[in-house]
Amino acid sequence: MTLLCFEHVSRSYRDGPREIVVLDDVSFEAQEGDFVGVWGMRRSGKSTLLRLAAGLDFAQHGSVRFDGHDLAKVSGHRRAALLRDGGIGLLFTDRRPTLNLRAVEQVALPLLASGTSLREARGSALAALQRAGALNVGERHLAALGRDELIKVMLAQALVHRPRLLLVDEPSAFLNMGEAAEIFNLLQIIGGEEGTAVIIASEDLRPLRRTNRIMSVGGGAIRLMDRHAEVVQFPGPESAQRGGRGR
Repeated sequence: MTLLCFEHVSRSYRDGPREIVVLDDVSFEAQEGDFVGVWGMRRSGKSTLLRLAAGLDFAQHGSVRFDGHDLAKVSGHRRAALLRDGGIGLLFTDRRPTLNLRAVEQVALPLLASGTSLREARGSALAALQRAGALNVGERHLAALGRDELIKVMLAQALVHRPRLLLVDEPSAFLNMGEAAEIFNLLQIIGGEEGTAVIIASEDLRPLRRTNRIMSVGGGAIRLMDRHAEVVQFPGPESAQRGGRGR
């Protein structure tokens, strides 16, 4: 079943007098249970693609549909519910928690905000920490955690509502190779559970080879990349001939 669908999506930004085209007539689909890698250099458009998929940003042309619903046309309340109540989970590793809570308290915050009782929220938070390989740090304060441990806690928070689509931006940033491999192992396991679709954006191509398919982003276009890093056009040659530099 198709879970996420980009249909002829275009997005650009103004940079002074210049218009920078990030995505130009881009189309692709993600199915339930997909494990997809998105590779590109800095400012290539990876994060913009994830923000569009989450309904945090909107296409200027075309449509982005989640579970059949055009994210630009549903109400703000409905979009917020998709992020809060198990539709879409986000792990953006450039965002660090601002409160010095214990890990289990941080993970429980989305549940408490939606009216879940403290006891139930704590139980669900502990289960999410276990799923993210971070149960051992559940009672520790965030300020005392290493970078890899903090990412696992943020992953647990993204999973606490058991989303159908998990969007992950730069999960291996500032990690050593062993720590990055552990994070990708967790994401691979999660991608195989209960039909959850996982889309990972990264500048590092090596760990993305664990995914079922890799797409590269750049010059406004998306291309399908094979396992030997040969780039072929996707969805068609015309999409790679338009646009400018990405974001």
